[in-house]
Amino acid sequence: MVAERLLVLAVIAGALTVVWLGLRWRSARYRRPEARDVLTQLAVRRGPAVLAFTTPECVPCRTMQRPALEELQRRYPGRFEVREIDATVTPELAERFGLMTVPSTVLIDPHGRVLAINHGLARWPKLAGQLSLNGRRPRPPAGQSERSAVPREARHR
Repeated sequence: MVAERLLVLAVIAGALTVVWLGLRWRSARYRRPEARDVLTQLAVRRGPAVLAFTTPECVPCRTMQRPALEELQRRYPGRFEVREIDATVTPELAERFGLMTVPSTVLIDPHGRVLAINHGLARWPKLAGQLSLNGRRPRPPAGQSERSAVPREARHR
């Protein structure tokens, strides 16, 4: 009878220890400097930002999402900032936006509000249309008219 009680108490103490260690580990993850640095840098920017969540092993990230972001930057230079974030290094940042897959993009306005979240691949016309939601249209590249530079999806809103 006494041995049974001691066994039950030992099991309860072990379970409480595991829970306590798990909570300590989780809170230590949220204090990682990488996540704090990204959020701090985003807070001091002057324009909209595109957070591109990726991983080193993600083939669609390298072959499709990155070229789409480069094309968007080429067409609209200096109008926004792109940050590539490794979701394996800062999972708490991906958790904050509810991302479950890569590639994913989060568009943030200059005031820190989320304009759009794209789960999966997002092509440059879609991203350009979503960036124009903050009231400022992206400037067309030199030599193009305003109408021809705005993607068709953005024109029909």
